[in-house]
Amino acid sequence: MGCRTRLGESSLHRRMKERVSQQLAEEGYAVFFEPPCAPSRYLSWVSYRPDILGIRASEGRQEYALVECETRPSERRLASKNYKSVDIQTTLHSELLLRRILVVPRGKLASVDRSVRRSWETWIYEGGAFQRFPRV
Repeated sequence: MGCRTRLGESSLHRRMKERVSQQLAEEGYAVFFEPPCAPSRYLSWVSYRPDILGIRASEGRQEYALVECETRPSERRLASKNYKSVDIQTTLHSELLLRRILVVPRGKLASVDRSVRRSWETWIYEGGAFQRFPRV
């Protein structure tokens, strides 16, 4: 599984992405790094590319995890990513779960507006581990 490195991406950002991908894989998600297009026929987006996309499906259930790793988080930066353009189509008799996960380094949570934390799970990264907070 390995994390693709982008030019100009910090080592902290790479470590956060790698650790999130490991965590999602442990939870049973298929993990995709910065997919240029949605790898599922039930999912689409316009002008958006998450840092990590996780997909987990079972009988009667579709689950998606859209992950943004931000070393310097801000509401403006997150809004500029166009994450609201994601469209999901469910199958008949299927339950849908969409998780938006924002990963920030320890000490940066204060710069994340509470309104963002209402629609995103927040994972605080420190030393290869996470402190996880559900949406508020």
